[in-house]
Amino acid sequence: MGKYLTCIETIFVSASINKAHPQMVMDIGAETGKFSLLASEKNATVISIDIDSNGLKRLRRQNKNIEVIQADARKIPLKTEVFDAVFMIEVLDYISEGDEVFGECHRTLKLGGFFIFSFGNKSSFKQKIRELQGKSYTHSYKGVMQWLSKAGFIVKRTLGFNWGLFGRISENRLIPLSVGLERLLRLRRLPSLSPWVLVDSVKSNTNLSAKP
Repeated sequence: MGKYLTCIETIFVSASINKAHPQMVMDIGAETGKFSLLASEKNATVISIDIDSNGLKRLRRQNKNIEVIQADARKIPLKTEVFDAVFMIEVLDYISEGDEVFGECHRTLKLGGFFIFSFGNKSSFKQKIRELQGKSYTHSYKGVMQWLSKAGFIVKRTLGFNWGLFGRISENRLIPLSVGLERLLRLRRLPSLSPWVLVDSVKSNTNLSAKP
């Protein structure tokens, strides 16, 4: 299951990198740097941010050309309009103040820069199952889209995924069947109902929520 999820995310991020060829990239919540390394392999200058230093130390050992900074995504200690691209994969679910994070991503991106992120969708069918387990996704599709628009981003493309009922570490033999049905039924075209969502957006205008 983990291989499937990583594959979906990597293909989505790679498509934008290959099209836009960003020179300066920030990876928020980088951990050990899966996407930082991907961007670095494409000759981008990468700054990786995480609130936990352990993953960053491991990333630094893998690639000394990647700059690592221990910081909170809600208050990024970097200058305005520095980056051509910002990644934030599997991070938003751990932060309730998504509007603050989006505002910081908007501030640090250049005009026309792209912002790719993912989140678990509270509006999905899978939410009902999680509720029975005493769990919950943090954000709804509608709420995230409203934050994104208010921050000054325009959505370029979205992708829904992870419709199966298996956990990330599952090795259930039915996983290939579940993934095949997801593809066959074109469920990835229904991001507003999907359990997980990937979003590719672009900075287009002024952050409407920014303080004067």
